[in-house]
Order: sequence, then structure tokens, then C-alpha cells
Amino acid sequence: MIAVVKVGGTAPGAAAQMAALARAGRQVAVVHGAGPQITAGCIGAGLEPRFVDGQRVTDDAVMRVVAAAIAEANAVLCGDLEAEGVACRPMRDALTAEPWGDSRLGLVGRITSVEQIGVRALLAGGIVPVIAPTASGLNVNADNAAAAVAGALGASELIFLSDVPGLMGPGGEVIRRVTAASAAQLVASGSITGGMIPKLDAGLAALADGVWRVRIGAETMVTA
Repeated sequence: MIAVVKVGGTAPGAAAQMAALARAGRQVAVVHGAGPQITAGCIGAGLEPRFVDGQRVTDDAVMRVVAAAIAEANAVLCGDLEAEGVACRPMRDALTAEPWGDSRLGLVGRITSVEQIGVRALLAGGIVPVIAPTASGLNVNADNAAAAVAGALGASELIFLSDVPGLMGPGGEVIRRVTAASAAQLVASGSITGGMIPKLDAGLAALADGVWRVRIGAETMVTA
């Protein structure tokens, strides 16, 4: 079975968790983000980080920061996986994208295709592909990229690793289980905001593409 793991820029112990999945016999494909690193790079360059519905507004200057941060995060994650004894390979051109279609976002894209042949070949050889969320010169939200990869591969599970325990409710509680219908209601009601919106949207897209289940953090499971 294939598990697609999206690793957030500050997810603790991600390499060890992916190593455990691989040792358990799962074929693991990784899509990583670099949100905190990009934000720090933008601030260092005098660029104000801006977001629309949890997605980063990206112009040419921000895109240069994104590309550098993603390349560094990819190399670091590969090093961490190798230190855990996991064979892996960076994939920085596995995705194709088109513009998102919202003029407020700028150079943000949505995935149109996944280079399945190369990804599946690595999985068959016991190698973890480490996929970067940039495509066609566009910044792609890593949550959305992971959902596209999971759907394309027919993964059994999509896992979002991050520094939060799960989907947080309006009172700060962890919502341990949510259906597709109730997830949409949570967003519409304003109970879920910020970066959790792309995670929920991506999880719902993965379920619609046939992924069996989605986990957010350590505790929340999203089902159809």
C-alpha cells in the first residue's frame, strides 16, 4: 500500500515517522513544504508575507525566496531520511501546474499532472521520492500538491505531518474525526481558518480522488 506523507516545514520527528512507515512495509512518497523558512526568507528580504485563505501571495520576488527555501528544505529532509536509514531521492520536477486563477495570489499554481512513471519506479525499488511543491515556475501549496500526488498514485492514505496534534476546533480542542460533509461545514462557519483551510480542502480532494483516508497531525482522521 502507498502512503503519501506531506511534511510541514516545522514537523517534528518527520523522518523517524516516515522510516517507521517504510519498515512496516508501506511504500512512502513524501511531499514537503517550507512555510516557516519561506516566511523567514521573505522577512529577511524586506518582503511582507501575505496570505489569502491560507495560501501565500507570490510575486516574482517572493518566488525567488520560495525556490531557494524549497531547495534547501528538500536537501535537509533527504539528509534526515538517509540518517534514519531510508533510501530516498529528491524529485524537484515531478509536478506540472497551471495558474490558480485568483489574481490576488499571483504566481500560485494548481497541479495538473504528476510524473507517475518516475515516482512509481522509485516506490517499486524501495526508494522514497521526496517531492518539492514547485511546478512550472509556480508556487504550489504543499497540501494541495500532496493531495494531487496521493490521488494520482491511488494511495491508501494521505498523512499531513505538522507541529499541531490535529484539526483544531474553535475552542482549541482537537477534532478527532470529521466527515467530508462536516469538514465543509466547519470551513463555511468560520470555525476553521488560516493554514488549516488548505489542509481540509486538500484532504477532501484526495478523498474525492479515491484515497481511503486522510490524517491531519497525530489525531484527526477525515473520511468520506
